[in-house]
Amino acid sequence: MTNRAREQAAIRFLRQDYMWHVDMLEALKRGRGQVVYFEGNTVLIQRNEGPGLYLLTSDGPQAALAAFAGLPAPKDVVARGPGVAEAVAERFRLSRSAYCCNVAYLKKERLTWDCPGLVIRPYREEELPAFLAHYDIEDEAEAREHIRKGELFAAEFEGKLAGFMGLHADGSMGLLEIFPEYRQLGIGRAIEKFLINFCLDRTWTPYGQVFCDNEKSFSLQEHLGMTVDRTKILCWCVSE
Repeated sequence: MTNRAREQAAIRFLRQDYMWHVDMLEALKRGRGQVVYFEGNTVLIQRNEGPGLYLLTSDGPQAALAAFAGLPAPKDVVARGPGVAEAVAERFRLSRSAYCCNVAYLKKERLTWDCPGLVIRPYREEELPAFLAHYDIEDEAEAREHIRKGELFAAEFEGKLAGFMGLHADGSMGLLEIFPEYRQLGIGRAIEKFLINFCLDRTWTPYGQVFCDNEKSFSLQEHLGMTVDRTKILCWCVSE
């Protein structure tokens, strides 16, 4: 099977449970990853940001571990399937850092937002210290890359930086922070609507991941018209 044929077959498989696999499907659609293993009910995608970064779905631990044969050792795996995250974390000495659910905007209509005094614009590199002060990110170079790619946006309220939101390296919506003095003004809802439109304008499916116990975020996503599937859990396994 050629690489192209394997990818198309994997996409057909992933689409059978679209919400559980929306991050994997979008990685392929946006050219941010490639299928490196597809066998039975196991698909492994290697993300383009660097070696050892993977998206994985499998129906069991044994099949999941077989997918990594001959590949760079995993450093960051978004795993799903019964016992899969536990097996991957144990084999490769990774930490299970977060259990999440996918949320996605499956409609085609752009969203409108009205927040007097708010301007949403590309984030500027000279504002990087404010980003680093308010958002926990391990690598400053990664933050600069978000800005360079034009995928990080500033919420400017009455002429002052009030927060930000953008796309993670894998394409999911996040990086959201509204500074304390600007909360409860509707800025968070407005900038997420802006980012949903940003994705729609590029024919992408806007999606994100919410911690399983974050009821406030689930409520916000549903209010914005996002589809939320709490029945299917995925787990981030990361190097310690």
